[in-house]
Amino acid sequence: MLRTLLQTRRSQMSDRQGKIADMILHSPREAAFMTATELGAAAGVSEASVIRFAYFLGFSGYHALRDAVKEMLMDHLSTLERLQKSSTGGGKASATDAVEADLVTLSAYQRQLVPEASDELGAALARASSVYIAGYRSSYSLAYYLSFYLCWLLPNVSLIGDDVPYEMLVNAPKESVVVGISFPRYSRWTVDVLTFARNSGLTTAAVTDTPGSPLGRQARHLLTVAYQPVSFVDSLTTPLCALNGLILSVANHLDGVRERLEKLERIWTEQGVYAAGGPFPDMNDRGGESGNRARTSKRKARHEGKEESQRS
Repeated sequence: MLRTLLQTRRSQMSDRQGKIADMILHSPREAAFMTATELGAAAGVSEASVIRFAYFLGFSGYHALRDAVKEMLMDHLSTLERLQKSSTGGGKASATDAVEADLVTLSAYQRQLVPEASDELGAALARASSVYIAGYRSSYSLAYYLSFYLCWLLPNVSLIGDDVPYEMLVNAPKESVVVGISFPRYSRWTVDVLTFARNSGLTTAAVTDTPGSPLGRQARHLLTVAYQPVSFVDSLTTPLCALNGLILSVANHLDGVRERLEKLERIWTEQGVYAAGGPFPDMNDRGGESGNRARTSKRKARHEGKEESQRS
């Protein structure tokens, strides 16, 4: 899995090796069919640097590296091309294949994890006056997930709507942080939103796969996450794991988190938000008997109030 290998070894690369890696990561369609001389020219390095780069990654030579680039094309293929490629040879991707692929990507992320990056972004979000989060298409689910949990902790968290992104950001306080989330194939909408935020003088952050991605180039704070699709599916297992770490990092930079959560628990109980019958008995009562009692009490109070007003 070349993408994972490049991400894992990135911190060990020289500037020239980093240029070659960026060329491969962001132009695999071209790189997959280039000679070592052509790839070197495109990346701005020598042919010898490209050949040494192949050995640096553990390949037997440049041809083996180029074969790996062709395999990595899956990231940039269309949905139909991904499906056709994964079905080559008559086989079909299964649930087991999906789990195994995600485990490999999670393992790669664990090896390349830089806790300081998550901590730095968490601190920036914790001190921001407002937080705006942008994600489109499959990455919208990640953006929603992040905004869902951050609103437990922070007073002003907004999920940017795809119809009014510029209207929201033009009125954003200058101390705001705008977070863009996208993975291959990158959403043009998310890139445009983050670019607009940066040009507007707002602090920008990106959750993406590499520093050289279209989002990474627009971000002041960067959280890179190993990414690999499963057949035609954009697998978001590892990015979701990274967001969990980011949410915990935000909490670590705030005071009064316990009090906030205790207040939310009381509200959830009063409103009967959660249903009873789950695997954790001490949590089930949130929406179970006590929730039912609370709703019954409210209905009774309203009914008695109506009777009293009628009598008067």
